[in-house]
Amino acid sequence: MTGRPGVAVVIAGESGARAGAVDAWLGDEPAREVVTEASAVVGRDVADWWRDPLNLSDPVAAHVEVVVSGVAGFRSLAARGLRPVVVAGHGVAEYAALVAAGALPLDQVVELVHWRAELLSLSPRPSCAGMAAVVGPRAGDVARAVVADLGGTGALSVASVDGPAQVVLSGRCEELARAREAVLAAGLDLVRLPGRAACHGPLMEPVARHLAPAFADLEWSEPDVPVVPNADGRPTRDPEHLARCLRDHLTSPVQWEATSRALVEAGATTVVEIAPAPVLGPLVRQVVPDLPVHLAAGPDAPLPTDRPEPATAGPAPTGGKT
Repeated sequence: MTGRPGVAVVIAGESGARAGAVDAWLGDEPAREVVTEASAVVGRDVADWWRDPLNLSDPVAAHVEVVVSGVAGFRSLAARGLRPVVVAGHGVAEYAALVAAGALPLDQVVELVHWRAELLSLSPRPSCAGMAAVVGPRAGDVARAVVADLGGTGALSVASVDGPAQVVLSGRCEELARAREAVLAAGLDLVRLPGRAACHGPLMEPVARHLAPAFADLEWSEPDVPVVPNADGRPTRDPEHLARCLRDHLTSPVQWEATSRALVEAGATTVVEIAPAPVLGPLVRQVVPDLPVHLAAGPDAPLPTDRPEPATAGPAPTGGKT
């Protein structure tokens, strides 16, 4: 493939974690170099670590896999000539987008993401708190109304605005149970995202405080291509702005609906999603139904000159916005 304007690259977050997902990229030298560097940082063969699906129940393994696989895929596609006009990652994959765009070095990000996932133990356990997706028409209106009615303690909050038909809440289990009743009464569904920490809300404040010194040590550069931060959904190449958004990342909602619009505003006429299975494509199409999305699950994946993967029948909970 030759470089062309009008391509956005998006990288799936924790819901894109799959056992052995990075293996598809290992036959490609640029991707293999990424995995080798990550293994040196972590101190183990990460590709082997991720082949056991039981290991991916640990957020440390899952989050590092998402980031490393995203960067490996991006560098493989870039070696084939892909030159995007904008890059974005959902949830923890924002770290991958920052490395892919050249804003942060891979080794620092792998170490930080590893530490970040370990620090999630400071937040309530998934048995006590978590995330759930409001699914259906007017999901945003219903989710905001539920938070306004039930969020008196401040723990229940909107964690991710994925699109017009999917908005994720985070909070304590008892709050999510009450939210379910209200959502069902409004004629929509509330789908619990099992095993996920209550990210992108106030319950993450202890984790964010402990991460602050690590953020201060990051070596930022102006990225080669604009990145859309989750916290505000606006593309930028300003390292200071990207750093502020990353500091706010764990406690701020993911603005993916705004991100989908921003891709088009930045000049994207097609999207390449780096993931082992479609995760973000269905969400982007909720916002921009006619925007082609091509899934890249390995170095030989069809890219924008080929037919896009088909749209799914409806919204699918993204399974974890961390």
